[in-house]
Amino acid sequence: MSFRALLPIKHANPYLSTTMQSPNIPPVKYQILNCQGQDILVGRLKILTNTGSGHAFILRRFDTGAISATTMFRAAFPNANEHDEKTEISWIKEHYDLSGNNGSMGNQLVARLAGVWVSPEVALELGTEYSLGALINVIVDARPDPRANYRRSGKSGAGVSAGAADSPQQNGDQNAYSQSPAASPPAAKRRKDSSPAPLPALSQTTQNQVPRRSARTKSPAPRSAVQQFSAVVVPRTPKAFKTAAVVAARREEMVVTPGGSEETIVEEHEEVKGDAQKVIDYVAGEELRQQDLREQKELIERLKAQKADEEARKATAAEAERDEQEEEEEEEEEEEEEQQEEKTNGKRAREEQEAPLQFQFREPELEERQIATNSRVEKWRATKRVAWGVAAFAAGLGAVLLPTFF
Repeated sequence: MSFRALLPIKHANPYLSTTMQSPNIPPVKYQILNCQGQDILVGRLKILTNTGSGHAFILRRFDTGAISATTMFRAAFPNANEHDEKTEISWIKEHYDLSGNNGSMGNQLVARLAGVWVSPEVALELGTEYSLGALINVIVDARPDPRANYRRSGKSGAGVSAGAADSPQQNGDQNAYSQSPAASPPAAKRRKDSSPAPLPALSQTTQNQVPRRSARTKSPAPRSAVQQFSAVVVPRTPKAFKTAAVVAARREEMVVTPGGSEETIVEEHEEVKGDAQKVIDYVAGEELRQQDLREQKELIERLKAQKADEEARKATAAEAERDEQEEEEEEEEEEEEEQQEEKTNGKRAREEQEAPLQFQFREPELEERQIATNSRVEKWRATKRVAWGVAAFAAGLGAVLLPTFF
């Protein structure tokens, strides 16, 4: 398990303490998100931040009950860099069990959203570490009304108006619903729908006032038809310009959806069409695509690394096998040489092997034992005798002949 890096406290959200101390903690608002063909009820909690947009959203999906740890980190540390976020998210993946919170490529039963999603228990633990406090408790304790028809995402709401019109409370007040900009089409479509269509009304009027074919025979049909056609005056609907009074009146209209999740239609409309919609669509769209690309790149790099390791391992194994073969060949050669030497030594040993020692009794020798002497020593003795004899003869001869000379 990897070591957890320090949280970027210097980038902490300065508005968290003020928001938690305020008596009016922002409520959780709900919206239906269609992702991968599945409708997911998503709750969002708006958090003030010191960023360009001025706020962030903490998301929770109610199909699995998981809370987005990615949005929690961004709400707690809005100005943290990507490296800090990636390091913290990687640690969360390794430290906690995230199975069942979000879909994956292997689990197609649960829709997959971007980011890392954790259980409410883990979210409470991380919320304490991120200093989110009561704010995370609000989204953990949120309970949507199962009978309510919540607003759908802009990209997935093909039947937004049809689904919203089935709401029990809105059926009781059709006028308020039809005038609300949140449930009605955009401004261009509202202007087209509010003005009567000239051509259908004109054709219907001319059909009622133009006489039959039998009646035209007695009177000039073309002239009367033109006169009757010209007599029909279709008033042109002027363009609907929004005045300040109308805008103010619409802003004062309060429509509370079941479960108390909406405050004002205009506020909800602006919020859904604005940053909240971007965040929700980003989770199910662009961010999910980018996350898939990152995961695919990581998978490719991991596969490349595994392939390189496998090739290196194979090369090492092949080299080790070659070394073993060379060692075996050398050992075989040494064994052959030893066997040859053993064969040669065995022959010599058999040839030089002495007979077993046995005690043999000999008869006593009758003849004198001859002592072997050196022939050179015998010659030296004879020469020595001759020399002594010659010397004695010379001395005697000298003693006899010496007086005769005097």
